[in-house]
Amino acid sequence: MEAPELRTERLLLRKPRLADAPRIIELANDPVIADFTLSVPHPYTEAAAITWLGIINEGWANDHAFSFGICNPENGEMLGAVGLHISPKYGHAELGYWMGAPYRRRGYVREAVVKVIDFGFRHTDLFRIQANHRADNLVSGRIMQSAGMKLEGTLDDYIVKDGKAWTVVQYRLLRREWELRR
Repeated sequence: MEAPELRTERLLLRKPRLADAPRIIELANDPVIADFTLSVPHPYTEAAAITWLGIINEGWANDHAFSFGICNPENGEMLGAVGLHISPKYGHAELGYWMGAPYRRRGYVREAVVKVIDFGFRHTDLFRIQANHRADNLVSGRIMQSAGMKLEGTLDDYIVKDGKAWTVVQYRLLRREWELRR
């Protein structure tokens, strides 16, 4: 699928590109982002950014991951990222996101998440979009709830990162629930 540009009231969502690498490094080189995400290392290096951009290109080319930079619509500067990782065999996608420290607590992530969920259901055959957050990341849970996702449950010691087991809270939105909201 060709990566579209999506617009919300305050944001531009677009595929990250090589020219964004310095900005990605600047924003993602944040221990808070590394602590609360599975795939973002700390320190965040140029090599990590280049690898991630390659994964994004592959995801779009193969229709198995749709990642967007959350950007300022006036200058295109990245503020964070949001995406869906598709499991076509099972008809679901995993939602993930991160936001640069200067842009947190402004509602940008919620706005981007709602738009990407709509994109996922409109442009794929998904039956379900789900997301997990570390149990102690209550802000992420509030974002998921405010985006219309429903709490499914707590998964004890569900994910291991850096040798530590994480308990996560899982949310989901089903296609039929999304359709009723429209």
